[in-house]
Formats: sequence, C-alpha cells, structure tokens
Amino acid sequence: MATTPIQVTSLGPAAALGGQQLAQYRLQLVGQQLTARLNKKIAQLKDQAQDPMLPVLQGRVSSLNNQKAPYSTALDQMSGNNSAISDMKIQLGNASLAASLGDAAGFDQAMAAAQSDVDILGVVPNLPGFQPDGIGNLKLNGLGIQSSSVYDLTTAAGRAQAIADVQGAQNTIDQIFAFTTQNQAIATTISQLIDSQVSDLNDQISSRQQSEVIDAANQIARLQQQTQTQFHLVELAFGAIAQPATALATSRTPAAGGSAPLTSILDTLA
Repeated sequence: MATTPIQVTSLGPAAALGGQQLAQYRLQLVGQQLTARLNKKIAQLKDQAQDPMLPVLQGRVSSLNNQKAPYSTALDQMSGNNSAISDMKIQLGNASLAASLGDAAGFDQAMAAAQSDVDILGVVPNLPGFQPDGIGNLKLNGLGIQSSSVYDLTTAAGRAQAIADVQGAQNTIDQIFAFTTQNQAIATTISQLIDSQVSDLNDQISSRQQSEVIDAANQIARLQQQTQTQFHLVELAFGAIAQPATALATSRTPAAGGSAPLTSILDTLA
C-alpha cells in the first residue's frame, strides 16, 4: 500500500500566525509586568521621599498656632470690653452730671446703663505677659454706687457723696481701660511674633516640599524612561524570535532553479 506524502502547504503560514500571536501575548505580559514593577517602585519612592524634617517643622507650626490661639481669643474679648468700657465712661459722666443737678431719675437711668455695661464685660484669662485688668473684681463687687434714693440728691451732702462715689467708679474704670489697652498691645505683639515665626517655618516647609516634589518627579521620570527602554528591548527581542516563523512561512516557495515544492514534514524541518 502506497504511503501518501504529508501535505504541508499551509503549515508555514499557520506556524507564522501562531508564532506572532504568541509573541504578542508574551509581549503584553511583559509590558504588564514592567508596568506593575514601575508602579511599585513609584509607590516606594513616594514612601521614602518624605523629608524627615517636614514633620518636625509642621509640629512647630502647630505648637505655635496653639500658643497664639488664646491670645487671639483674648484680643477679641478685650475689643468687646473696650466698647463696653467706653460706653460706661459716658454713662458715669451722665450720672455725675445728674447728681450735681439733683436729677434722681437721670442719675438712676445712667447708672442702670452703666451696670448693663458691667454685665457685658468678659473676664480675660491672665495669659503670660498680661497685667491683671481688674474686670473680675469689678463684676464681683460692682461699681460701688448706690441708688439716688440712698443718696437723697435733694441735699448737698447727698449730691456730694453720689458724685464722689461716681468719681471712684470712674477711676476704677480708667485703670481697667489702661490695663486692657496695655494687654491688647502685648497680645498683638505676641501674635505678630508668632505669625512671623509661623511664616518662616511655612516658607521652609514649602521649600522642602518643592525640592522633594522636583526630586521625586526626576526619579519617576528616570524610572519611566528605563521602563520604556526595557520594553523596547523586549520588543526587539520578540521581533527577532518571530523571524524563524516568518522564514517558515516563506520556505515553502520553490527555490530559484525549479526545485520541487516541499511535500513532507521532514522536508519542512530541513
């Protein structure tokens, strides 16, 4: 029985197609591996790029801001107190005038307004650098002025006593105003000094962060370039590997000089 030769006229193209698809698949896998490795290196770079001085500088900024906070609160309180004290001075002046005129109703009205101002005053914490302003004692003990009925403003003695008591309250308020103004200046100076230190620290932080970002960006760019180069070399390598398959696809063409076409697997391998 005659043996039929194995026909391999389609073996070359099939092998070439299979080889190209396999090469492309393997090249895709290599690309994914290179990308994963690049991303891992970038993540490690970000973790390692933290300037050890940044947390220290940021901690100093936080500490300074915490030191400034009570002075800022005190400034707001003292600003409100000054408004109340200014009105109180006016009301005490009105009370003194009413007492000198024997105006009991005007006296009591002015003193009621002055007492409302006392109620408005806030006690400012005695922070480092401050002088006791006396507001706490004023709110506890009051202005030390009685009602018109107690003085009996119809008499000269009553009017004189009322005026004297009002004058005493005015002296107290003037002292409170002087200490409040002084403490305001101290709080403002301390706040400005802290702001200056915080600004300097923030400049250092910004400079270090900028340098950190630039350095990290340069390293990432180098890593990306290295990865692209590696991938390109792999592409070239896979291209070289695919050449035998291409040769296989073209080897079935009769050679010049009329050589017979390949008809067996042995001829193909040869």
